[in-house]
Amino acid sequence: MMAVLWLVKMKKIICSLLLTLSFVSLIANANTFKLDRNRVVLEQDVRRGEVRIYNTSDVVQSFKVTLIDMIMTPEGGLRVVDDYEYSAKQFLRVGPRIAKDVLPNQYQKIRLVKKNNIPDGEFRAHLLVESLSKTPIDDQGAVVVTANFKIVIPIFVKNTNEVTHMQVGDVSYHLPDSDMSVYLNRLGKGHTSGNLVVRDKQEKELYRINQISLYPELKSREVLVPIKFASVKNKSLKIQVEDVESKEVLSEKVIHL
Repeated sequence: MMAVLWLVKMKKIICSLLLTLSFVSLIANANTFKLDRNRVVLEQDVRRGEVRIYNTSDVVQSFKVTLIDMIMTPEGGLRVVDDYEYSAKQFLRVGPRIAKDVLPNQYQKIRLVKKNNIPDGEFRAHLLVESLSKTPIDDQGAVVVTANFKIVIPIFVKNTNEVTHMQVGDVSYHLPDSDMSVYLNRLGKGHTSGNLVVRDKQEKELYRINQISLYPELKSREVLVPIKFASVKNKSLKIQVEDVESKEVLSEKVIHL
């Protein structure tokens, strides 16, 4: 009798767990979306741009679009700030700010337009796109709270022909068992991006990080590469910065360990 009761109890627990997991999966699927690009650059002779929000879920969704300011930390992360010296917010018009009732597998265009009388230089803002989730009430009167998914991408506004480059700086090990420390330097006043690649003497690729960025608030940043000293001792390595699109080597440093 006790065994039967135990089996009935376990069956209820398993069913409850499966229902919970199914509900969580439904919530996640009901809030998924993506953007068609991970950055927008409005060059000096480009006045308009656009971003498409794709509803990848199986339900109708609405989205909120906001321009925010973020700065890059020395570690390469991004932090929201109230004021940013190189903010592009005042030089941009964005619309629509609310993308309503986007059908499943459809998209909404978000238009970006540069205003007039932009000073010389380069400016940046970040486009924050978030789903506007509903809070329906179930049969028991409980409010079902769904997650708000967000995506942030940088928007660059340029009024200059100057090109900014990324250069390989100091390369070292702080401790014998630590990761390799690679400093990337920014040459120029604007932002720059590149792929960091480590190769051996035979051109074999040992490590790669694609699309590392340096923003104007940082002259350089340290990148830790997980290659231990013991594995490359007495060897020569090439530390390279590649162009993100063409993969052309823009900067290179050869080190002997």
